[in-house]
Amino acid sequence: MIKNLLLILICSSISIMDIAGKKLRKKDILPIEILISNNRYDEALNDIKKLQIKHPQDAYLFLMQGICLLNLNHETKNAILPLSRAKEQFGLYSSKNDNAIKANFHLAQAYHLNYEFDKALNLFEQLKDTVPPKREKIHQLLKQHISYCHSATKLKQAPVDFRITNLGQAINSENDEHSPVISGDENLLMFTSNKHGLGKETTRNTVFSEDIYTSIWRDGKWLPAKNAGKTVNTNEYDATCSLSSDGQTMIMYRNDNNGDLYLSHLKNDKWSQPEKLPKPINTSYEESHASFSLDGNTLLFVSDRPDGMGGKDIFVTNKLPNGTWSKAMLLGENINTTKNEESPFLSHDGQTLFFASEGHNSMGGYDIFKSEKDSTGQWSKAMNIGYPINTPGDDLFFLPTLDGQRVYFASERSGGFGGSDIYIIEFPASDERSLAVISGFLFTESGQPSVSSKITITSTDSNEYIGTYKPQASSGKYTMILPTGVSYTMTIDTPGMVSQSKEIEIPYRSNYKTRASATYLDPVLIKKQ
Repeated sequence: MIKNLLLILICSSISIMDIAGKKLRKKDILPIEILISNNRYDEALNDIKKLQIKHPQDAYLFLMQGICLLNLNHETKNAILPLSRAKEQFGLYSSKNDNAIKANFHLAQAYHLNYEFDKALNLFEQLKDTVPPKREKIHQLLKQHISYCHSATKLKQAPVDFRITNLGQAINSENDEHSPVISGDENLLMFTSNKHGLGKETTRNTVFSEDIYTSIWRDGKWLPAKNAGKTVNTNEYDATCSLSSDGQTMIMYRNDNNGDLYLSHLKNDKWSQPEKLPKPINTSYEESHASFSLDGNTLLFVSDRPDGMGGKDIFVTNKLPNGTWSKAMLLGENINTTKNEESPFLSHDGQTLFFASEGHNSMGGYDIFKSEKDSTGQWSKAMNIGYPINTPGDDLFFLPTLDGQRVYFASERSGGFGGSDIYIIEFPASDERSLAVISGFLFTESGQPSVSSKITITSTDSNEYIGTYKPQASSGKYTMILPTGVSYTMTIDTPGMVSQSKEIEIPYRSNYKTRASATYLDPVLIKKQ
């Protein structure tokens, strides 16, 4: 997961070595500072505890201890005490160094992450009134966190109705699991993890570079996740971004060339060597995430290129008739902010965009937002999807199923296996979410996918036109999302072939439906006239 608790080194150009105190030697402090700057908080915390045996009341050790605990999974509550002790000794502000600012700022963060929003707001406000106006970067940071407090207080008063379930130890571990992607029938799950894999070890604490993992749903459960193999995983960072509805094509990320996006295809149960997506998608800047529309003709992607609004922004490109991609266009200010945006996902009908943002009215770090496309093709003002899906920490990688009934989601929550875990969110029944996924295959008499076929769906009772669908070129698989409790007529037309029709009845669903909702129809053989 992306951490939002970073050591606020922007506060001062003074080395923290200069103010470590007479009782502590610089050579004792320096290794700890290096560990913290490299996110090796467990190791730093162990060294801090050793120094605290000789210096049990040292304010600077309390500060570093609190910073480490803030960045360790499920330890944020334990950060409050050492940061409070550091604050007591450093005070609210000093013109000599920034220890006081750091202690107060991180203590306010600890309050915020533990849902003590009033205490956090009070401390952030005190800092805003005390820090000199010329410290612009600090004031920008304080303004953002004050906004987080106000949003969190408001959103917590109107919780969203849902049920959330951890996917279990077949998927999750004590390390981070994130970026879930899933096939349309919910039988193939892929995700990213820094558990033991092909990547190299990054610290002495056996945290490994991120790899892509895969799991199959069989006999009512997820099978233990397996490494996706050497064709997609390297010694560096490899991550899932998007998976086509038929589970045959994956967009993935690699941290080469500042970070680029790749395509890989599933062939004979193995993923092909990834191919880098062309310009205007990949550039010399970082492209960190991407997602296709259901038909594969629209691509939303994230980039920190300079023509954005600041930080990482979401861009869109469309496939042209000649197979190339159009000029990338920046989504407007209703979506992008001066902060970071991440992990866009487009609904099956292309009318709803889900994404993560540190801006808008986030309640802390990244929150999940949604936007609706109007009749003119413009996106509405982003709306926070609410608490407790969103939390004061980072929440991103939000993947609704095709029928909209469930969401696969990565989050750091109490009661998990450790780090970021993958969960499934289930919503209660409602008219707007009462949809079903219908899938099947179309083949020619020679056994090849019938790529030129067209499927038309009408209401059996009223003959009302519902929609037109086409099979995937690679597999002949089609996927339709239809309202439940209705009878439909499915007509299959193929140039030069016999037209075929069949009736489909979709019953109403139960109040909650956990997964595996796809209904498979018998394969259809397209015959010559």
